[in-house]
Amino acid sequence: MLLCSCEDCQKATGAGHSAAAFVDATDVTIAGTLKSFARPADSGAILTRYFCPECGTPIYGQSSRALRFMMLQVGLFGAETEWFEPNQLIFARSHRQWDEIAADLARHETYRQKAMP
Repeated sequence: MLLCSCEDCQKATGAGHSAAAFVDATDVTIAGTLKSFARPADSGAILTRYFCPECGTPIYGQSSRALRFMMLQVGLFGAETEWFEPNQLIFARSHRQWDEIAADLARHETYRQKAMP
């Protein structure tokens, strides 16, 4: 579980960061058809974001470097998010000062150095 302040996440969310939970893709079932948009990430991988074609709600993201995992957008769960406890902020180098984040949260200038998750 993490926050990301890369400029792509800022644009995708319209906020200062995104909130994502990494889950094993085999543990998730998607009902219905999603649309997607893929682009190169700073890592050199391809990041694909999936969203509802009817309302545009972001559903999840997936990196070509880690196809086993889905990055679920925590806002998708509405008020049922008390389980979410981010343990780090990635891409702190592009974090905006107006976007208040807990001072004690571990911060990484780009990607964290350990393997996900």
